[in-house]
Amino acid sequence: MSLFTPPVDVTFTSEELEVITRPIVGEGGHQRLLKVINLRLAHAGQQSLQFEDAELLHVARYAYSYGNGGYQDRFKEILKAARRAGWSQVTQTRDEVRRP
Repeated sequence: MSLFTPPVDVTFTSEELEVITRPIVGEGGHQRLLKVINLRLAHAGQQSLQFEDAELLHVARYAYSYGNGGYQDRFKEILKAARRAGWSQVTQTRDEVRRP
């Protein structure tokens, strides 16, 4: 049995990209992760990215473990696209996503 999990090819809809790529204000952890994802999207020049399982778990923590807000909504859009691509590590309940 292999412990390697292949990357997930995530393709975003135009609506998801509109939410994910809104201007980012600030320098916290949420903002840094979104900036990295946005830079990757800009560099790729397309509507899809590959995500490692650990990256998506990080996105899930930010989406569900810190309350609600504008940045959480952006992370939820990323997870929605990841689930559509077949990634199913996380449910949508805040209590099930815990920080390491």
